[in-house]
Amino acid sequence: MDVDPLCIIIVKNGSRGDRLLFRYPYSDEVTLETKIKDKRPTPYSLITEENIQTPPEPHTSNISNGKLVGFHDKTLSNLFAVKSELSDSKFELKVNDVRFVGHPLRLNPTLVRVPTQGKRKPSTIILVNIVFALKATINHDVVNCYHDLSKRLGIALRHEEYRCQFLSSQAKIMLAAHDEATQLPEDGQVSPFQLILDRSLLAQHLKQAYDELCGSGIVQLRLNNWIEVSFCLPQKVHRSLATGLPVDCEGLLKGLKALKPYHTFLLLVERAELLHSLSPDASPALWRLLHVEESHLTPFFTLAADADLTLTQVFMLVGHLVYWGKATIIYPVCSTNVYVLSPHAPTVINSQLADTFRDEFPGASLHVMLADFSLPTSLSDKCHPINSPIQQQEQVQQILWLLKHGLLQQLHTYVYLAPTLTLDTDNSRGSSREIGGTGPLGSHGTSSPASTSIPTPTVHEPPPLSQEPASLTSQQPPGHHPDITQDALHRAAVQLSHPASESDLGSVCSDERSPSPGVTLGTTPELSVHHQLDSLLSLAEKEMVMKVEAAQNPEDLKLFAKLCVYFRGHHHLEEIMYRANLRRSTLLHLIEKFRPVLITCQHPDDSITLFSYTK
Repeated sequence: MDVDPLCIIIVKNGSRGDRLLFRYPYSDEVTLETKIKDKRPTPYSLITEENIQTPPEPHTSNISNGKLVGFHDKTLSNLFAVKSELSDSKFELKVNDVRFVGHPLRLNPTLVRVPTQGKRKPSTIILVNIVFALKATINHDVVNCYHDLSKRLGIALRHEEYRCQFLSSQAKIMLAAHDEATQLPEDGQVSPFQLILDRSLLAQHLKQAYDELCGSGIVQLRLNNWIEVSFCLPQKVHRSLATGLPVDCEGLLKGLKALKPYHTFLLLVERAELLHSLSPDASPALWRLLHVEESHLTPFFTLAADADLTLTQVFMLVGHLVYWGKATIIYPVCSTNVYVLSPHAPTVINSQLADTFRDEFPGASLHVMLADFSLPTSLSDKCHPINSPIQQQEQVQQILWLLKHGLLQQLHTYVYLAPTLTLDTDNSRGSSREIGGTGPLGSHGTSSPASTSIPTPTVHEPPPLSQEPASLTSQQPPGHHPDITQDALHRAAVQLSHPASESDLGSVCSDERSPSPGVTLGTTPELSVHHQLDSLLSLAEKEMVMKVEAAQNPEDLKLFAKLCVYFRGHHHLEEIMYRANLRRSTLLHLIEKFRPVLITCQHPDDSITLFSYTK
């Protein structure tokens, strides 16, 4: 869908009435044609009356070649110079196939500073409205973005009017150009908007905003060389990142809320270019974050420590970079990452990306790289150890290039607890109900964001390792299996916060070697583990788990009881490793031991794919 504006219009209302000051783009041909059409051949010619028997002409569109047509300046000024009761609120009007959106702002003449040396009078402008003309079929989230830009421009313009009467001076220039254009002879007719564009700084600012919206989607201008106005149209910016398809803005905002401490960001532009484009008054925290080298190899919680920032600050800064199309979210690049070709990757032979890839990596072929990832391939298989360090480094840079352009997506391994159901009907029915409650693979509920502002993500940190596990003894009847909700998951994670460290295993072995009088070997650990299993598994699931040979080992059973809360297909291995503070080898070894009741599958992480998937 085309999200470019049709026209940008500024109108004012004051003590001398309403007036359209400037509009862009404008058409000289339409203006001259209207004047010639309305002109009578002689003063004595008769005006023919409309023939009521002739059927009216069919409705014509008000859009021609992507521009707004069919509206006179007086009509637009009457529509947009609203009453004071409608000021300081969203203005939206649909006429035929055009939707107008703006934010009229009321000015207070008593706050305008009048220079003491000059003899300038206070401003007579009461209201100003900057309106964008859009296609009526455009999405509502795009309309909200244009309303936000209109509000930002209006507030900056009001500030400059209070400071130095910038709007009043520019309005005088525009009105003088209108009067001059009407007094020109017929053979020298020019559009008044062309005169305004040559003389007015405000008109040049509005033209710059329109051109940048139609170009990159990012507006960066300094109004009156004083107030900086920055704006990003995410539907336009993220359209050009990968394949030209529009990005779901709701999915983008939802992904910003789902950032995890083990994620990281990958810059889509050169670091030096991004640092050069920053404003002089940019946040010092952003400068420190961007100066961390090889950020694509470092997770967020390590980046926060290296940049001397909190994890929440890192999330907010990275969220702004992603929203502005300067970065994307990935899992830190390592040898165990598994990548596969993105479903939106262009595979045509004469692809523009193929030429860009050839220019970036001479002698390499993009199609050969894409063919290597037609099936899931790990980075360790791609970068062979027999290759030289220079070749391995170049291969990693090629992987990063593919990730930047959205041609690859990472697959994560999810674990599901799926015991064989061979018990009685009641237990089987209870177990089937619980397994079926996990939902389809990788499915998560979605919610629409409340606004288009960048949300602050929730910091998901693992439970503190020093926290004592709460008692798992419950008064629930045997076989009761509560639903695994988010609250239950968090409660279980807090209860099972102790990792299977060597010190814990050593203490268990010490207890077995020197038991206390009257206490059976391993009674207390086994009792705690069984209570943990009872609170997280159904009776059928627990019985099938206990039949596995590895369950006879207290150490393996203890670790399984700690991790079984994550074996519902909602957490991939990287998240389990982070939450449980485990090594990958330990986790994979445990999954292999309990293979009779565990199955694994690979699919993308929803919290990352939301940044690249389209509607």
